[in-house]
Amino acid sequence: MLKKSGVFGRLPAFRRARGETPVVSRTTEYAISLLFFAGVLALRFWIDPYLPPGFPYLTFFPAVVICGFVFGVQQGALVALLSGLAAWYFFIPPYYAFSFSPGPLTAMALYLFVVVTDLTLIHLMVRAYTAELEAQNEMTQMVEHQEVMATELDHRLKNVFATMNAVIMLSQKHASTPEELASKLRQRLNAMARSNLVLRGLKPGDEMTLDVVLLQALEPFGVDESNRFSAFGNKIAVSGQAVVVLSLILHELGTNAAKYGAFSVPAGRGDVEWTVVGPETGEALLTLRWVETGGPQPRQEPEHAGFGSTLMRRVLGSLKGTSTTTYPPSGAVVEITLPMTSVLPFPAVAAG
Repeated sequence: MLKKSGVFGRLPAFRRARGETPVVSRTTEYAISLLFFAGVLALRFWIDPYLPPGFPYLTFFPAVVICGFVFGVQQGALVALLSGLAAWYFFIPPYYAFSFSPGPLTAMALYLFVVVTDLTLIHLMVRAYTAELEAQNEMTQMVEHQEVMATELDHRLKNVFATMNAVIMLSQKHASTPEELASKLRQRLNAMARSNLVLRGLKPGDEMTLDVVLLQALEPFGVDESNRFSAFGNKIAVSGQAVVVLSLILHELGTNAAKYGAFSVPAGRGDVEWTVVGPETGEALLTLRWVETGGPQPRQEPEHAGFGSTLMRRVLGSLKGTSTTTYPPSGAVVEITLPMTSVLPFPAVAAG
């Protein structure tokens, strides 16, 4: 439905052209048109004694234009028909008769030419008005869409830069040599880059799901080609920012498992399961459990202990999430909890 524009937008003919219901019904419009015709007919009789011969349509032409412009071409055509018959019968000699002599027929032909031209111009004007409104509305929608996209891009870039800043600061803190720092940064930034490339590859209307994010993040560790890893959970759509954060965290978990945990030995195994809990309380939460078994006993911790948990705490904060890490005798367990409002993509909900 088109938005109204200007004074014309209030008239029934233009409201109907926009797909809106006029204030009065069609029956009322026809009744008003008939009353208007009766008024101009009475006016024509009243001024007839003061007019020289040759003006049979003086009051009827404006009536046709006004009714057609206000109510529409159909109502204008009705007034035009009645006005033509009235002029032919009352005001074209011989009076009070429908004469088919050349003179009256020529006058009626001229009348028909003028009213058809007027109604055609009114029809074209209404169409032009509608086309202009459509163009204005399309332009408005494009501007609004660009504003939304710009806001979303600005929000995403801020989050990405904040995440990169956290990664750089933590990598610098936990690296002992420039070479180690460069290697850590390259690996983690590559993980973020892969997640953005996956997002760019989505077609319009497609959604990124959590299982795809998981396999993409762990692809460098070959988990999709082995029977040492399993992932279980319902398909859950993920926002762009959540894809970047989860990809970085899962890559970090995979890296630690490959260096110190289950993926570092042939007998090791990794399992990931996710569920949505708590919708009955009014705030649904996504819980993701990363479980390693069969790794080195006891679990060999990284030389700079605490980096993984610190990284997760920092980057999860952008999604209002939390994480806990424990090391039972069987291996390692990492549990990540995120509000679904921070996980689901825009416009379903707004990411925080």
